[in-house]
Amino acid sequence: MSPMRSRALRNAVLWLAAALAGSPLAAQQACGRCLNGHRFLPSSVVGTPFADTYFTNSTGAGLALDLTIPVRNVEGEEVGTIGGDIGFLLLDFEYQKAVARWLALRGKFGVVARLGTSTEAIVASGASAVYGGSLGATVPLWRASNFFVSFVADVRRNTQYIVDPFTFAQRIADSGYTEEAKELLLRDEASTHWSAGLRGAWAVQSWVGLNLQIESGEIDTPLVGMESLSQIGAQVGFDFTRIWRVPLGLSLGYRENAGNGRTGEFSGSYRITELGLFYTGHPAFSIGGDLFWSRIAVNAVDVPDLDAVQFRLVTRIDF
Repeated sequence: MSPMRSRALRNAVLWLAAALAGSPLAAQQACGRCLNGHRFLPSSVVGTPFADTYFTNSTGAGLALDLTIPVRNVEGEEVGTIGGDIGFLLLDFEYQKAVARWLALRGKFGVVARLGTSTEAIVASGASAVYGGSLGATVPLWRASNFFVSFVADVRRNTQYIVDPFTFAQRIADSGYTEEAKELLLRDEASTHWSAGLRGAWAVQSWVGLNLQIESGEIDTPLVGMESLSQIGAQVGFDFTRIWRVPLGLSLGYRENAGNGRTGEFSGSYRITELGLFYTGHPAFSIGGDLFWSRIAVNAVDVPDLDAVQFRLVTRIDF
């Protein structure tokens, strides 16, 4: 082959590669969470169905206002109330690796701490910290140009440390300072939760997409034992880049737990609504904020369920 013909062939190959790299089809194939030209937004409420490789980090805080619980004497009679506000701090990391076209494996680690913001609130609700991790797998079942459905399975292990001064004081008033009373002041509990189900994505248009999650399983807690716990959730995302060329995305999500284990403190928020705003200007990086309204159950006598507001800063990197 002559040098001139060789250079011409090389230039043609380079031009074709550049054209393919800039084409919508190539971009669609390179993006692990894209369908029909729509790139799905991250969500802290609804899990992703895609078997791609990514890393996410969430850091946040929250507040539950106007907690009020009754105070009872040793005879069980209500003699007054105490209350206050409760603050939350949370941090979690998640990494998923696509090991094959038909399988992705992931791991997650998280910490959630709860503490009253006043002396009255600390006495009323105590304090707790939950940390743990999970292992999971995603197996794609069906993919079309604008649909994606996967089977998912996860197992989670959490440990909770609880400081309960109110119950401790009641036990001392009732039976004095004993070993049993001392154990009520600080104790640790562990739980195991496994689940399996389906997740799906539908790119309605290039600027709007819908995620769905249906998972069922069981949670084993030290106080109750094995109980059923299922999750149903949906998220809709709007990419304003496709409408007004503004690199922002809006996420609206909702998730609710069902089953006998839905109100345990290990289960987290059993009803949660999400509003998120994300930067979408980079093809492999997303950053934004999630605002939550949630309903949380606390494992303590006479402490009602909490209505909490939480904020999370969420970052995601795609590989």
